[in-house]
Amino acid sequence: MSALLTLRFTRVSPTHHAFEYRRADGTGEVLEMETHSLLRHDLLHYAVESEAALKGSFFGILAKIGGYEELAVAGGTALGGEIAITERVVGLLTVALDAPDFDADAVVARISEFLDLYDERTPRWLDGQWKATPFGATMELAFG
Repeated sequence: MSALLTLRFTRVSPTHHAFEYRRADGTGEVLEMETHSLLRHDLLHYAVESEAALKGSFFGILAKIGGYEELAVAGGTALGGEIAITERVVGLLTVALDAPDFDADAVVARISEFLDLYDERTPRWLDGQWKATPFGATMELAFG
């Protein structure tokens, strides 16, 4: 089974990278992007969407319709549903990772509080597997 979307990140300069995506049918595009703010954010999207098996968030939608600019201009939160929650979570994770005292449990709690402001429930994929892992046990993740 081929991937819905193949992503490539190429270092272009100290400040920029090329972001390329190709759909299974060969369509896609290459964009030059500012690395400092966008690379980590896009990689967090990939990690969250892959591990949670999300199909209606940024990369899932990009695999099916339009182009990057179309989706970026619409804005994830403006589209509502799964992508809105994913965008909020990834946005907060992007900021949290820069904190010198990063604490995963505290970040999940803050994300839950933030989602409450929008009358949205914390998705099970955000903390479910880790919380279900007993002390002394190991959480193992498979990729791809």
